[in-house]
Amino acid sequence: MRVSSIAVAPVLLLVLHNKISCNGFRHAALSVDYRSRTLPAAATDADADDATTTTARSFGSTNFWADPSRVASLLDPPSPARLAVIRSEPYKGGFEPAADVPEPYAPAILRGSIPKDLVGSLASNGAGRIRIGDMQYGHWFDGDGFVTLLGLDGKTNSASFRARYVRSGRFEAQERLMETLRRENDSETLSRPPLAFSGAWTKRGKGEWYENIGRIPTSPANTATMWVQRSATTDTDNDDDDGLPPRLFALCEGGHPIELDPKTLDVVRNEAPLTSADGSDRVRSFFSAHFQRCPVTGDIYNHGFLIRPGPLPKQINVCKLSADGSLIAQAKSSLPFDCLTHDSGMTSNHLVFFLPPYYIPNYDGLPSLVSGTSTLGDLLEWHGDDDTAYVQIHSRDCLTMRWRVALPDVTSLYHIVDAYEFEEVGDGSTTSGTICLKVRIAQHDPPTSRAIVEQQFANQYEVAAGERINAVLREFTFRLEKDGEGTLIDTGSVAKDSAPCEFPVVNSAFCPKERRRYCWTNAQSDPSVDWLDGIQKIDMETGTSSKIMVFGPDSFAGPPTFVPKENMDSEDDGYIITTVYRSKEHRSDVIVMDAANLQTLCILGLRQHIPFQFHGDFVSGYVNM
Repeated sequence: MRVSSIAVAPVLLLVLHNKISCNGFRHAALSVDYRSRTLPAAATDADADDATTTTARSFGSTNFWADPSRVASLLDPPSPARLAVIRSEPYKGGFEPAADVPEPYAPAILRGSIPKDLVGSLASNGAGRIRIGDMQYGHWFDGDGFVTLLGLDGKTNSASFRARYVRSGRFEAQERLMETLRRENDSETLSRPPLAFSGAWTKRGKGEWYENIGRIPTSPANTATMWVQRSATTDTDNDDDDGLPPRLFALCEGGHPIELDPKTLDVVRNEAPLTSADGSDRVRSFFSAHFQRCPVTGDIYNHGFLIRPGPLPKQINVCKLSADGSLIAQAKSSLPFDCLTHDSGMTSNHLVFFLPPYYIPNYDGLPSLVSGTSTLGDLLEWHGDDDTAYVQIHSRDCLTMRWRVALPDVTSLYHIVDAYEFEEVGDGSTTSGTICLKVRIAQHDPPTSRAIVEQQFANQYEVAAGERINAVLREFTFRLEKDGEGTLIDTGSVAKDSAPCEFPVVNSAFCPKERRRYCWTNAQSDPSVDWLDGIQKIDMETGTSSKIMVFGPDSFAGPPTFVPKENMDSEDDGYIITTVYRSKEHRSDVIVMDAANLQTLCILGLRQHIPFQFHGDFVSGYVNM
């Protein structure tokens, strides 16, 4: 079963098939191995607040960043200038490089207990590092994939945690380069090492044009994870006698899935397209990080970008896979432009894509890309002043586009909350064949700010206080006629008192043919807080919001994951899991909450920090202890 959370953060889908990577490094002489709106008042859970005091005693009571010896103990300590930034704005320590946890350990239960019916594993993904020494990557979305695996067994009140960088081709290439530099013992070069790969926004080497001639961007494998059930024909040579675990993949829409061992997080199969059961066909595009899983059949729907340079028609590929990840069908449809299509919404009969006007306008810049003077990301432009956004609706049956609707006002987003459709009633009691489609999204605020968002994500350390762009929840209503005509008939706020947010999640498993009532967001508790720090529950039916649950001073909650109870009685009958960065301790906790009232049920103390993550997937029943 898939529970998306996590969901942020798209990576440019224009990335091609170069197989380069990195693994570990040394920094200087250090050895580094990587194994104005009125909002509801924020609420601090008493247990969570007490846990802040408890963890301070357990993991160190002094401010981590104020203690030179503790900072120096890091595998890749920040430079003096970067350290000054983190001391001024402690949340930015959450972007610092992660360290591998190659062997699992049991996190300390600091408060409460794991609910007895919460049994399964949460695999989450994000940018584990966006710098090596003082060589910074060109964008947050170019950061190296770092997967965390949290096993929860409420029956025994026990947990297990491990984490590793995805050993992609580019990660391994960087490791080989760092080994060479270490042998040469060049401390100056090691403090700002060249890069062995190119990314969508990141130049290879030291960034010189001649180091990037003809270089194709690589996929960082950093955006999401996906569990799929294991088929009877899957090779099980690596499985022991305790049973067959589900298969686990690291996803990024800039490439193909990378299969990971669900016990060790080793790479089982490097970047490769998923195939049909008999191997006769394969997914003929990249594979987005935001797949949709049908709560009724278990079938998986996803989409991918197709590189169509020059005058070739711009296209999107939509595919359908079985519950075990085998390709069933795929179909190409046109796009109005080469745009970033990160997320999708799914109704009982259709798939919905929002297409913001953030795209490569033409391929006049291709010579600069080939010659190494620009990155692929440099070619992307925001066209909010001279173009509009579109919505495409595709059939779940044939996968092709049925409607494309031009929006009267430009919009920008990364994430869709949900989608719902019903047939309008005509004369008498018969249906008219006209579909009313309602879609809720997390829209950037203001919706014309996409260029600013991308600029902020290009250098997270330099975003000025009070300047962060977040999202607000908006609803769009469309009328879709049988003849292919579609019209936007209304827009509005989902909940006027909801906080700026990102990473919305819903419970798609409860009464799947009905419209969702609730969503949970990663929320900003106050305008003075410069990063998302809380969790909020939104009642989308009444348009009201809960208080924002925060977790103590200088603590920043990550994206929520919703896990439904096995025998749920209501849509909010389940659990919210979030990872909280304790910036003054430079460490993270995992918090399990009651989804209905956001009360803390359990706090698990991790021994290290987890960089801010994007998305994850929970699988019930499988616990890797």
